[in-house]
Amino acid sequence: MTHILTHSIEHAFKDGLKVLPFLFITYLIMEFLEKKAGEKTNLWLEKAGKAGPAAGGILGVIPQCGMSAVASNLYAGRIISVGTLLAVYLSTSDEMLPVMISKSVAPAVIIKILVYKVMIAVSVGVLIDIICYFRKKE
Repeated sequence: MTHILTHSIEHAFKDGLKVLPFLFITYLIMEFLEKKAGEKTNLWLEKAGKAGPAAGGILGVIPQCGMSAVASNLYAGRIISVGTLLAVYLSTSDEMLPVMISKSVAPAVIIKILVYKVMIAVSVGVLIDIICYFRKKE
């Protein structure tokens, strides 16, 4: 039993060392993108209005570690709708992208997944906003 545990730890450590450089570079790039575009995306999300779920779905897919936290704060301040908040949550891909890149997943597959995530996020966000709109009317 101890041999299996030691063997498992050894392989986990070796695999981790292989993936670490790719993850490091990916996170550096993501952090750079976040710093460059952070304020602009916040303003865009605030100004989206009724197009909030579409804006949230699109912005959520861009690698920014704090996008869901920003959306949560904007929702808490009643600046964005619940549909926009859910669209951001559903499309967020921060952890998925580095893992897929480090595993050498084909770019076409990554793009297809991201497009599906945005489509689902926007659809759910719009649906939730419509439901909330009609519930307010009652």
